[in-house]
Amino acid sequence: MTTSMRRWLRIAGLVVVLVLGVSAGLAFWALRAKMPDEPRLPGRIEHGSLEHGGRSRTFIVYLPEKMQPHPAIVIALHGSMGTSAQARQVYGYDFDLLAETHGFLAVYPQGYRGHWNDSRVKGPFAAKIENVDDVGFLIALVDRLAKDRGADPAQVYVTGVSNGGQMTLRLALQTPDFARAYAVVVSSVPAAGNLAVTPSRKPVSILFMNGTRDPFNPWNGGDVALYGVWGNRGVALSAQASIDYFLELAGLAGSAPVTTQIPDADVTDGSTAERRRWTAPGKRSVTLISIVGGGHGVPHPATHGRPLLGNSNRDFHAANEIWDFFRHAP
Repeated sequence: MTTSMRRWLRIAGLVVVLVLGVSAGLAFWALRAKMPDEPRLPGRIEHGSLEHGGRSRTFIVYLPEKMQPHPAIVIALHGSMGTSAQARQVYGYDFDLLAETHGFLAVYPQGYRGHWNDSRVKGPFAAKIENVDDVGFLIALVDRLAKDRGADPAQVYVTGVSNGGQMTLRLALQTPDFARAYAVVVSSVPAAGNLAVTPSRKPVSILFMNGTRDPFNPWNGGDVALYGVWGNRGVALSAQASIDYFLELAGLAGSAPVTTQIPDADVTDGSTAERRRWTAPGKRSVTLISIVGGGHGVPHPATHGRPLLGNSNRDFHAANEIWDFFRHAP
């Protein structure tokens, strides 16, 4: 082998090492995240399970120290490839803190193999492929909490993130009376050809919280896929079209919302937030919180989400907004 060839091989080897190093660095940057720390709480965590549909299903319940005699139930659903423990964390443990103040049960069910059989036709995960009865599981879970903890089945509230948001939409569309109000985070209503349920067409009180620069769930509608390439979950409506659907059901179409600019508490997070709320006497309440410049994540002052998923809004606590919506919903 000539000296010149050896030199070129060394250079090529250095280039490969450099490319691999840069790629690894970019991957580390894109996937790194800092989530809120778990606070010290006076209540206690209970891990439970129940049999449903021939499967053992599990859940976590936060039991506040000062629980109401017949407590309300707030159900928080994790996202894709998630866990019930991650559902607590992604909201910054705020539902546990709110449970202490208001005496409700904060409940975190576990999806089947990390996913929910949500409102969409498309979804390459076991819960959908096996057509798991997640609606029935959640109904059975409420029944269990009513029996074991004296919880009030007439005061159920449901929120979810991403795949959990789509499961929340399934409940709102298919079994609207399951909960008094719903809150959907970084999810939109599936387009007609991608809708896995037959909607009841009954009005519900519902809140949407979506980012205008979400690289997975597109603000303007279209394929739900990371940067339009990976993990396609089918076509979704835009955030506005999703809101319009529920405004029509609630008899609020054409009415003017009350618009509030949420204070820009963190000017470094690349995003701001605006709340639009539609309501009228005798009608359901519908709200859209637009995270302008926000990505695919749950707003919280201590959250620095994966850069791959866009900007993390740190101007407010998502759970606080959601609970405020829940308790004031008609």
